[in-house]
Amino acid sequence: APGPAFNPEEVDWRNFNPCANSGCAPACLTDGIPGNCPWEAPPKKACTTSWSSATRQRLRSALRWESVVPYNQGFTGHHHPEAPGGKLYLTVASSPSSPARHWVAQQPGTTLNVVDAPQDGCLWTATAVGVSLRELLAHQPSDLSRLRRPGAVAAAREAREAASLWDRLSQERKRWYALAFPRNDPATTWCSPAELPPWTAPAVGVLSLSEDWERRYDKCRWPIPRRGFWEWRLQIKYTSEENDLHTETVAKDLSWFRESNGYLGDKVTLW
Repeated sequence: APGPAFNPEEVDWRNFNPCANSGCAPACLTDGIPGNCPWEAPPKKACTTSWSSATRQRLRSALRWESVVPYNQGFTGHHHPEAPGGKLYLTVASSPSSPARHWVAQQPGTTLNVVDAPQDGCLWTATAVGVSLRELLAHQPSDLSRLRRPGAVAAAREAREAASLWDRLSQERKRWYALAFPRNDPATTWCSPAELPPWTAPAVGVLSLSEDWERRYDKCRWPIPRRGFWEWRLQIKYTSEENDLHTETVAKDLSWFRESNGYLGDKVTLW
């Protein structure tokens, strides 16, 4: 015979735990938030740095080096067209009597952020811009090899001449050079896009900075410590929307930077 029908009023509910034995649904299913459970999370985007040539050209076009550099009478021409902004601004090395400082400026109305695909692309946000510099020193074997075979760079001819000059030095002079010119590469000065100064507009060929320019932007200036052969890279640091990190090299070259009076002639020297 069937037993008595279940009567909930006869049950002692005081110690009843409805969640015993995994009887409760996870909170993420009952909180009313769509997709709140871990297994419902959308898959992570595959962010890529295989950006188009048009994107890289856009980034290059938005940035340039600028400077206020005194120079001797008789200077003519644009001596570093390979450097971003080199057709407009003098790019010289510092001397003990004439420190020269440069900065990266961004064209107003441009952005350095990148979306890596037209459809549902990943957003890469630019976080910092900087110029890294490394001097080629003839007394270091790997650097001397680079001077001998510089490849397709702006200072290729001068680099090979410098290597030839080194070969003709006496051992005594080579030892002196190594002691006199230890490595002195400057630390890279990084500034966020919000900290970069905008492009300046020289009036009548003379650059004039606003009264508050130095207070606002001086921390973004950097030197080329001394004359010589310098490998440089203009770089942008990025963070993707998935927190991936990437450093993009916008432009690079090997340049023969000199003090301002060194541009009055083309004679190659080691110091």
